[in-house]
Amino acid sequence: MPKQRKTTKDRLASFFTKIFQVNSINKTTLEEKTIVNFKLHQLFTVCFSFLIIFFIASFVLVIYSPINNWVPHVDLLKKREVFDLLARVDSLEENLRIQSQYVTVVNKILKGEVIDSLLPVSRDSLIIIENNYINPSSADSSLREMVTSEDKYNIPTYYDKSTQTLEDFVFFKPIEGIITRDFNIFENHYGIDVGAHAGASVKACLDGVVIFSDWSISNGNMIIVQHKNNIVTVYMHNSILTKKTNDLVKTGEVIAIVGNSGELSSGPHLHFELWQNGTPINPLEYIDF
Repeated sequence: MPKQRKTTKDRLASFFTKIFQVNSINKTTLEEKTIVNFKLHQLFTVCFSFLIIFFIASFVLVIYSPINNWVPHVDLLKKREVFDLLARVDSLEENLRIQSQYVTVVNKILKGEVIDSLLPVSRDSLIIIENNYINPSSADSSLREMVTSEDKYNIPTYYDKSTQTLEDFVFFKPIEGIITRDFNIFENHYGIDVGAHAGASVKACLDGVVIFSDWSISNGNMIIVQHKNNIVTVYMHNSILTKKTNDLVKTGEVIAIVGNSGELSSGPHLHFELWQNGTPINPLEYIDF
């Protein structure tokens, strides 16, 4: 009967199930001693298990041991934190630039200079308008002629030269309290300090418009109000500002709350200044505290 040829599958099966031995031979007696018997598939199973254990142990060792600090890796969370910090720094720089512009404008106002805007116009714009003239319509031209004819004999407001002095104004007391420091121009103290309890209301002493309402390092929450006849009043070290820049205020209206803000403040009080034409004036000469 002819022998059947073994297929590749049978050969692989016989190869993996074949028994191997590891023997040792005594050099003196030439006696052969069997150390271990194994099949090839058992050897592969042991090696594969060893590799798995090795990789798991290496992973745990790298993650949960100081070796992790020596391994170069990319931390996405740290990168995101860095980007957030850079964005915040950029925002703070922009706010600092705007506050610096406000302070520059306020200093000009206190010196009696005339300004057209609270913020200087940016000159980095790449857009240039060469011809901004617009031809008026017939209806617009008729309206202009009518207004011009009606105002022909009216006296413009800019010709009204006011002769009012500070004595002609009745100032509202900005706060109830005790004078803790007087006006002294030689010590660069251009106003008075009025001690009051925290939370007391600070009121506008005249009608006017708020030209500055923001926080500064030395003066804390500060608000400055422009009145007519180029009179300016300043209110410093507040805890809360209830009015914003360009808000209109009435005499006696609450514009802030007494506080202790700013590096130059040593307790709850209001630092109040009175200026006219860029010159500081002692408020006690016109307001009865």
